[in-house]
Amino acid sequence: MPKALETEALSKRFGGLVAVDNVSLAVRQGDVHCVIGPNGAGKTTLLNLLSGALPPSAGRIRFGDQDIAGLPPHRIAQLGIGRSFQRTNIFPEFSAYENCRLGAQARMASSMRFFRPAERDDGVRERAERALALTGLTPRRDTRASVLSHGEQRQLEIGVMLATEPSLLLLDEPMAGMSADETARMVDLLRRLKEGHTLILIEHDMDAVFALADIITVMVNGAVLASGTPQEIRASQAVQDAYLGGDDLA
Repeated sequence: MPKALETEALSKRFGGLVAVDNVSLAVRQGDVHCVIGPNGAGKTTLLNLLSGALPPSAGRIRFGDQDIAGLPPHRIAQLGIGRSFQRTNIFPEFSAYENCRLGAQARMASSMRFFRPAERDDGVRERAERALALTGLTPRRDTRASVLSHGEQRQLEIGVMLATEPSLLLLDEPMAGMSADETARMVDLLRRLKEGHTLILIEHDMDAVFALADIITVMVNGAVLASGTPQEIRASQAVQDAYLGGDDLA
């Protein structure tokens, strides 16, 4: 299976602190690749490097046939990489549709076209409506984002990202703070998004991780401890000792 994204000896240092340490990953196209590890393991810093929010101190990032290490976030987004955050990042006073419309406008080739009335652009409308449908939020289309439930707001954030039509999704703890029912809906959404997308997912909910992942990478102290199928990670004594614990893998 072709690789969607690959890192080679990727590192990030903040003074004397090594937050990401010589990380080499190969993310296959169409996979859900989960990155897990204890707090402070370097997971979010890794996503910040992949999305351009931080420049690497060393190493390479290849997306398709292009080296994207050090490119600014807007350029990486234009190439087809979408990013969600630990904290919901939407416009609370805008409707669900208006949020997705802004995402769709961001995909437009010319920034000056942003100032045209978006409702005159069929492509913008279609991308926004498609993103709402993919996330299951069409019935909440005209609802102000601030009154959506927490789970719906997280779905909407993914919808805004989908409106930019990315091929690779970087998701930072999308299930954080959710109820059991909301988590189940998010797991179902991410399963559906696998059709046509590659996902790199950071998540602490181990039930969700093992329900979704094709490959799991375990990070500890900024470095990769292990990477393999869910079955291989379950069976790894090193992973159990360092992070998960026997009970969590049952």
